[in-house]
Amino acid sequence: MWPFLLFGGAFAAAATLDRPHRPSMLIWVAMFVVMVLFVGLRHHVGMDWNNYLRMIYAAEHAATLGRAFSVAEPGYATLLNIGAASGGGIYVTNLIAAFLGSLGIFAYARRTPEPWLAIMAAIPMFVVVVSMSANRQALAAGLLMLLVANWYRFGIVGRTLGILFCGLFHASAIIFLVFVAVDLKIPKFVKFAGIVVFGLGAFYVLQQSGFASYYDEAYGRGQDESVQSSGAFIHVAMNAVPASLYFLLPKYRKILFPTELLRNIAFAAIFTLALVPFASAAAGRISFYWFPISLYVWAAIPQIVNERFRRPVRLVICGLMLLILFGWLEYANSSGAHIPYYNALFVEPWRLEIGVLP
Repeated sequence: MWPFLLFGGAFAAAATLDRPHRPSMLIWVAMFVVMVLFVGLRHHVGMDWNNYLRMIYAAEHAATLGRAFSVAEPGYATLLNIGAASGGGIYVTNLIAAFLGSLGIFAYARRTPEPWLAIMAAIPMFVVVVSMSANRQALAAGLLMLLVANWYRFGIVGRTLGILFCGLFHASAIIFLVFVAVDLKIPKFVKFAGIVVFGLGAFYVLQQSGFASYYDEAYGRGQDESVQSSGAFIHVAMNAVPASLYFLLPKYRKILFPTELLRNIAFAAIFTLALVPFASAAAGRISFYWFPISLYVWAAIPQIVNERFRRPVRLVICGLMLLILFGWLEYANSSGAHIPYYNALFVEPWRLEIGVLP
């Protein structure tokens, strides 16, 4: 697990030693490259590694474009074909996905009060767990962060098109259309009813579309529903806990939740927690799209304390994120798929899994 802890520790060092509000551009770019290479060039790491090998094989050997798009959403199927055509296989696909996903994380982090802390909040669950297993959804969620970073630069049409584009990589991203609906100038009753119907419908589709098997695989076959729910609960709590500060610290709402979009995401994160007992798989997967709230709140927390205490608070937040990372690596049933960590840059060419048959 040491490569993961060193990876997280490097960002923790940046968060505590570099300028908190305006990071050094050289360090910022260097750490972006580190994240892209660490995530994008992983070798045989992640719960879904073999599934993605089968997907790239199926996409490469599809007889028609329509069949290729049946392997995955059109956007991700295109990346699979690019990886196959390049000769680099899944490594090229993962590298492109990691670049785009990391671009979203870093772009959004720059909009927060302390960008390094925002990235630290993403490291344990979003970067290590999600981005290194659920490739398609991590890419869609990363691109959504890029959209959220520029949310108020676009109107209703621009936001809708941006969300639909993210849906080309993972269909579940369209759940974010709820936040576009909130901005519509229609009667509140109609708006509320529409949001409820759309939200429940989306959860039902996700629960019935194969995502439910994810938690059975991620937390061990043969486990009962209570264990599946507890696994999803951890995923959802990563965003629901910082979101709950909206109610626990009302005095600091303007600092922790300065925009209407952040407030709405916070409400969604808390609502999703209540759905875990009824639809654990869908709740866990949907919660990946609520990470903008986690990143912003953790990055803003030092701003609510006296300036002389801010450095210790940063240290505590970084320590907490590293502790969460260590806990997942040490105790999660699914962490075995991440350990040991190998990177394609340091693996002998004959060991690379390119062109593997299903």
